Amino acid sequence: MDLYEALGVRRSARLAEIRRAYQRLARQLHPALNPGDPEAAERYRIVTQAFEVLSDPDARARYDRGEPLRAVEPAPPAVGFEGFDFSVKVKRTRAGFKEIFDGLLPGAGAGRQPEPGEDLEQRTRLSFDESLKGARRRVQLVRHDPCAVCGGSGETTSAPMSCGRCQGTGQLRAARGHMVFTRSCPDCGGAGRLSRPCPRCQGEGRLIQGEWIDVEIPAGVGEGSRVRLAGCGNAGRRGGRPGDFVLVVEIEPHPLFRRQGEDLFCEVPVTLVEAALGAHIRVPTPDGEMTIEIPAGTQTGQRFRLRKRGVPRPEGTGRGDLYVEVKVGIPAITDASGRALLVELARLHPGDPRAALLERARNKE
Repeated sequence: MDLYEALGVRRSARLAEIRRAYQRLARQLHPALNPGDPEAAERYRIVTQAFEVLSDPDARARYDRGEPLRAVEPAPPAVGFEGFDFSVKVKRTRAGFKEIFDGLLPGAGAGRQPEPGEDLEQRTRLSFDESLKGARRRVQLVRHDPCAVCGGSGETTSAPMSCGRCQGTGQLRAARGHMVFTRSCPDCGGAGRLSRPCPRCQGEGRLIQGEWIDVEIPAGVGEGSRVRLAGCGNAGRRGGRPGDFVLVVEIEPHPLFRRQGEDLFCEVPVTLVEAALGAHIRVPTPDGEMTIEIPAGTQTGQRFRLRKRGVPRPEGTGRGDLYVEVKVGIPAITDASGRALLVELARLHPGDPRAALLERARNKE
């Protein structure tokens, strides 16, 4: 017998996939739901053995290597003496009944708590301009929605069955000499009855559905921003709150602007004459071109701040700034007249721009 085939999973299946396969088969084959059916009982024994082996990493590794498997004795249950309660701590070597059947057999989870749904996440890409102005994205959600037949409970509305193992008492009794021990019935969780799983969702309480939604992305989002839509994720189990849907934003780079937080930076070239004499120059901004004045003697790397021309704040409380960084372009002068003009300029304005730097270096020696 191949244990993977017994559960209907691949040999590379992860633990979560193995657990889901076992829960699906256990819902169909559990003896409490198939009284008097020896074939179902035998298949239930096989899939349970397969789950016990494949859900234990060490046992699964030995099975994959073809080694003989050691028998694992079930952990002794906590028992109660009539009139007194006491329990024994044991080291669990495999999944216990509650861990396997929690959320599986309606009625076996008397006292089961609602579980919140999982968050869903997708990524979307915006242009630089869209990140500044805001955008709308239409995305498809594939998620678990509450089953319309059972309302998310996973159970039918028909009357529950009496548990066959405990005969509806919810307790199992065992006598040892003059002492009588009782423990909660593992099949029904002490409820004494087993509800019937919903035929539409097979007791899961959820069904996979697809839906298109429009997501409004606010202006000013940055790389890696997360736009969260509360309650749009997977439905919760047993009436738990739904998860959220998160849209993670990626932004395409811009050929001119560089972003740092809420501020933008832009490098603008100017001529040697404009930098020396000062000028009014046209510069780009996210809102279009505008004219700024640069003073005489402007140097390469000098920055000019344009207030409130940067990135809008997502909460709508203003904008960052735009910094225009000047880069002085030096022309390649090869004609005689141009060279003569530069020589005359050097004669009229003598000086060594490196003198102060060299003086500081000498003082440190």
